[in-house]
Amino acid sequence: SGCFLPTQRSPFSGGLRTHPAVPLLGIANRTVGPSAHALLRRLANTPNLTMLSYANGLPTCSALILLFASFSISVEAMKEEQQLFEDLLYLYNKLARPVKNASEVLVINFGASLIRIIDVDEKNQVLTTNLWLEMQWTDSKLVWNPTKYGGIKKLHIPADFIWTPDILLYNCADGHPQISINTDALVYYDGKVMWKPPGIYKSFCQIDIQYFPYDLQKCHMKFGGWTYNGFYLDMRQIATDGRTLVHTRDETGNKVWRLQQGMDLSYFYESSEWDLLELSSDRHEVLYPGCCGQDYYIDITFYITLRRKALFYTVNLVVPCTLIAIWTTFVFYLPACCREKITFSISILVALTVFFLFFIDIIPPTSLVIPFMAKYLLFTLTLVTVSITVTVVTLDINHRDGATHKMPRWMRWLFLSKLPRLLRMKLPHRFANTESWERYRKAHMQMRRCTNWFDQPSSPVQPSAVVLYKTPSSDDDSTSSLSDRSLCSEGGPNSVTITTMESSSQCLMTQQFLRRMIKNVHFIATHIAMLEYDEMLSDEWSYVASVIDRLFLIIFSMVNIFGTITFVVQSSFFHDGRMPLPVPPKTHPLVGDTVSHLY
Repeated sequence: SGCFLPTQRSPFSGGLRTHPAVPLLGIANRTVGPSAHALLRRLANTPNLTMLSYANGLPTCSALILLFASFSISVEAMKEEQQLFEDLLYLYNKLARPVKNASEVLVINFGASLIRIIDVDEKNQVLTTNLWLEMQWTDSKLVWNPTKYGGIKKLHIPADFIWTPDILLYNCADGHPQISINTDALVYYDGKVMWKPPGIYKSFCQIDIQYFPYDLQKCHMKFGGWTYNGFYLDMRQIATDGRTLVHTRDETGNKVWRLQQGMDLSYFYESSEWDLLELSSDRHEVLYPGCCGQDYYIDITFYITLRRKALFYTVNLVVPCTLIAIWTTFVFYLPACCREKITFSISILVALTVFFLFFIDIIPPTSLVIPFMAKYLLFTLTLVTVSITVTVVTLDINHRDGATHKMPRWMRWLFLSKLPRLLRMKLPHRFANTESWERYRKAHMQMRRCTNWFDQPSSPVQPSAVVLYKTPSSDDDSTSSLSDRSLCSEGGPNSVTITTMESSSQCLMTQQFLRRMIKNVHFIATHIAMLEYDEMLSDEWSYVASVIDRLFLIIFSMVNIFGTITFVVQSSFFHDGRMPLPVPPKTHPLVGDTVSHLY
């Protein structure tokens, strides 16, 4: 029930073993130094180890000893890691290239993982992306023997403490081209350094708005060393998913090394506005003779091809604009006498102006190219302007009075004879004969001749008769109350003969009475005839306005259909059937360490 001396083997699992608390404290086998292993072996091989136990016989003394040993091991491992840091960085100069020979070229393996396309600012022509860069190189001054430092094979060293390449974004748009987040670099015992700094980069992108909103944007991000030329620092691409480099030439004839998928997409979050179609990378050797002489500088350029998801703009911009163009056509469907046609046209013009303001606010102010959507808006605006002009002319023609405006013969022939037949319009009966208006003119002339006869000076009445025709009946074919024949003639059927007066006084009185009667009848007939004549001319002008409306209704419908079809056919969205790049399963970015499970 107290302490005892175990002269035989322990009844618990046959002897002393490493306590389970050792791995739980995070002390891996490779981090345990040789002195710690010797201590464990010495404890395990001691035959006469004094053990303390309670009444139930639990081996608490061995547990305390093992805990003390593990603590000693961890402290010793920490001392070894600290000693390794001191040995590596004590005389380390981070300003010099980490090469053994000054003429040696330092090779930087460069790659990136695309995490998110944050924004494409069309107005300022800036592409904002979230990248995880990855750079690998060999530092000859960071080499050690793991056996001398407790089996330590890699260290996490802050990037500020070691040499890092001055790689920056050449086409930076926000004034911070360098890497702003200095994370720890992973350094291996053989001198291999792996640095993976994340960052948000804003790069210039030449926005092509010709086919907006069904447009493709081709942007690039150029990374390269700023001070070291190709004789001191060489950059090479890190192949993703086992892809191989292709040697080819660019547009200028220079040799490039191309990687079809230039970035890793394992952790890529799809954008709600853009589809990622292509993502390649090229290695260039570029001369800058204006500033840097004849030395080549190496850069790796990532080419990003994006296609806009046009559903938002289709619903909020294209469809309303198309409907406005259709409403412009229906302006000519309203009656020619309707004064609300002008109000309707002006309302359409105001709505189109609002869409223009919205469109101008989202596109870059460039004069290099006119967006196709802007062309369609200008096309619709032209239709609205023409419709307003035609509506004003139509209303003016519709309200013309026959007493003040005489229709030319060519207009009567064109709008009352030819166009109604071509436009399938029913011609009114009184306009069927284009010479009907001549009947009124002849009737006026006949009435004037008759009046002139009675206006002649009095003369001896010859033995003849003055004949007046009867008023035509309602069954007559004439279009007016006046007969086509003369109102005054001598003799004939259906006449009333005024016999020769016996006395001259009676003849004069009768002649004066008849003259006044004929004048009154002539005045009434002339007034009615002129009213009917003016009404017929006004109706002709109204009918001409209706013909113009029907003509422009057909013309605008055809032009609208043609313009819309042209807009759809020339949009690249309907010709580019490429699918977005697939997102592979999530793995460790690029060629880092393999994943090791904790449990």
